[in-house]
Amino acid sequence: MALDRADWHWDSAEQDFREVNHITGELTQEQANLIWLLAANHIGLFVQWVIDRGFEGVEADLQGCELVRARKISGTEYLMTYCDGKLWESDIREDVLPFVMAYYYDESGEYLTHYADCCLDDDDKPCYGVISGEEDYLRLKEKIDAAYEHFLSGKAQ
Repeated sequence: MALDRADWHWDSAEQDFREVNHITGELTQEQANLIWLLAANHIGLFVQWVIDRGFEGVEADLQGCELVRARKISGTEYLMTYCDGKLWESDIREDVLPFVMAYYYDESGEYLTHYADCCLDDDDKPCYGVISGEEDYLRLKEKIDAAYEHFLSGKAQ
């Protein structure tokens, strides 16, 4: 089952991009590529956390994961290059999947709130208006780590 996909967010990302940049008509390939990264940014940051923690599924591309860990590519670039823009359950280690389902996938999960707090600090910035860097990721990573530890402590009870 797909947890999230960049193509689910394309239309909204394109609309935000066009509005912010006052673009009408045909997009260039460079603009389209940028929109894909904008549509995938929130997914890619989570993928980066998964890879950094060693929580990737058994079918993950090991070379690509090492590139993420070495910060040679971002989680978003990994998602778009190695996963065709799609985050599947199989991309996550089975023992971590219950957390991902509760935190990322479930409508009551906190991930998107944490993402907005860490990456969309400007109230005027559209949801799909940012490609995050390392600082955004590190702020978000703290929140994901805390949520994961909280999840684990609740499971132990």
